[in-house]
Amino acid sequence: MMFNTPHQEGLSRLPMMEIHCSKYWRNSPHSIMAGRWFVIFAFIFGFSHFSWGEEPFRTFTASSGQAFGGRVLSYEGQTFYIEGKDKKLYPVPFKQLSPDDQKYLIQIAREGKIPKGDPRKLDAMERPDEKPSVVSNSEETTNPRPIAKPKPSFRKGSFFAYKPVNLGQDPSLAMESKNVVSLPGPDEPVDFTNHVLPILEERCQSCHNAPYDKNGRTIHPKAGLRLDTYEWVMKGNLDDTVVEAGSLENSYLYEVITLDEEDDMFMPPKGGALTAGQIDAIKRWIEEGAKPSAGGTGNTASDMGKGISFHNHIFPLIEERCLDCHSEPYVKNGRTIHPKAGLRLDTYEWIIKGNLDGTIIEKGNAEESTLHAVITLDADDPEIMPPKGEPLTEEEINMFKQWIIEGAKENPSDTFVPEKKEDISAKPTGNEKVLSLVDQLSKRLKPPSKPQMDAAQKSGALVTLLSARHSMVRAEFSSGPNLIKNDAIGALSGIKNNVSHLDLSRTSVTDGVLSEVKKFKNLTWLNLKNTSITDRGVEKLTSMPYLTYLNLVSSKVSDQSIKSIETLTKLEELYLWNSDVSEQGIARLRKALPETKILH
Repeated sequence: MMFNTPHQEGLSRLPMMEIHCSKYWRNSPHSIMAGRWFVIFAFIFGFSHFSWGEEPFRTFTASSGQAFGGRVLSYEGQTFYIEGKDKKLYPVPFKQLSPDDQKYLIQIAREGKIPKGDPRKLDAMERPDEKPSVVSNSEETTNPRPIAKPKPSFRKGSFFAYKPVNLGQDPSLAMESKNVVSLPGPDEPVDFTNHVLPILEERCQSCHNAPYDKNGRTIHPKAGLRLDTYEWVMKGNLDDTVVEAGSLENSYLYEVITLDEEDDMFMPPKGGALTAGQIDAIKRWIEEGAKPSAGGTGNTASDMGKGISFHNHIFPLIEERCLDCHSEPYVKNGRTIHPKAGLRLDTYEWIIKGNLDGTIIEKGNAEESTLHAVITLDADDPEIMPPKGEPLTEEEINMFKQWIIEGAKENPSDTFVPEKKEDISAKPTGNEKVLSLVDQLSKRLKPPSKPQMDAAQKSGALVTLLSARHSMVRAEFSSGPNLIKNDAIGALSGIKNNVSHLDLSRTSVTDGVLSEVKKFKNLTWLNLKNTSITDRGVEKLTSMPYLTYLNLVSSKVSDQSIKSIETLTKLEELYLWNSDVSEQGIARLRKALPETKILH
């Protein structure tokens, strides 16, 4: 017969106790049959009527063969607490003892001779030298909650008596202020930052905080669950979310903090249960919609007139609709899963950064922001985002649009100064130059015919018009790019004057392909990321008059390409990450092309 034990909790030194059994069990005859019924009733009634006697010293043998002397005081989970002859307490895992010792421990646990729990945490129970209490048949034994240790007191003015306060906060009001915001009033809306986060910081973040380095090793949060920010709390972990706004039944966080303390899944596992007030604050916060701020809307645009907040309005929607594909890398079945298109949207910083192809947000200009463009496509467009589920609602799209127009700020109170718009013919700035240039080129050309487009598709590229009003097209080899070689570009020759955007990233092309690409005189955008292009190939780009975007990430180019790149005076964006171009080379390029955004 096996016995079940609770999970292991934290340790603290408190004296053990002794509970005396009822007189009916104390006077039971020591026969074989009585002994069998003794064990059966012990399992049924949880040993509440048996005495915790003091076990004698004996010799234990570890699984390694090493012998040591001691006596068992108690057990907790799969750990038994043994007092050595040196009066020190040793927590010993059950599986590290010999089979004979394991049988002995099972027996004394079954017979109720040792209590459950760390002997140093049984302060609320009777001590061995105190007068024993006799429990009658009609009485029920209860184990009171361990009494918390009193907090140390320090003399006035002691260094250790000072409490850290927030920047700009009056230290004299620090403790008073902390008490005010620690728990919400009965009729006060629950605020995550002021009411819920302090509880998580105090009781949960020792195990569920951001990863950190310790002795050269990265310590990750337990169960992959971070509870240090609103975004991480709502994100949950790889298994599932832990908070379901408005639903206590589906909120795992609430479930584990309200379990019985003897349950293996009870949280927090150390320091005892949360107080009734703390549990009530988390309960009310979930019932009120698990909002990031008291009275906030979380993921709707009903209060957009007050200004768009990234954390209150934008991120909850991104979290719900985008992070399945655009979250941080994670390991699944031994394989690292990277975000699609190399685009992470799990933090404000990553959203503003964009990916290797460029930024997705032009602050202050929604029409030129890729993010806004892909969420406003037709529902049947293969490029619409998000690709799964229903398209975003008009209200949600307007919320994104207003956020971008306001400057894509992290907080509504942040300052955003729009760039001054200058005459584009005199000195264009940012993407305006690319878009205006494409418009100008489009006016000089006729749209390609259907037979021309059909012939171009045979190259293996996805060939599409930039828009209904454009005669310019984009060609990208996104399907099976590793199978695309230099000869594929020949199928585009019939529309070479109409190609303004050409994506050859991740293909198997070599320098030779650029001998054909340089004939695309109206090309403004060229992506050669993750190809075998070298300095020799870059030399062939010097004759391209309208090139404004060039991506050479993870290519074979080096400082020898600098002289060629310097001639591309219309370049607005140049990407050289993971190439062989040195820091000195980058400095030279920035000096030669001061208006070009160079990322290295």
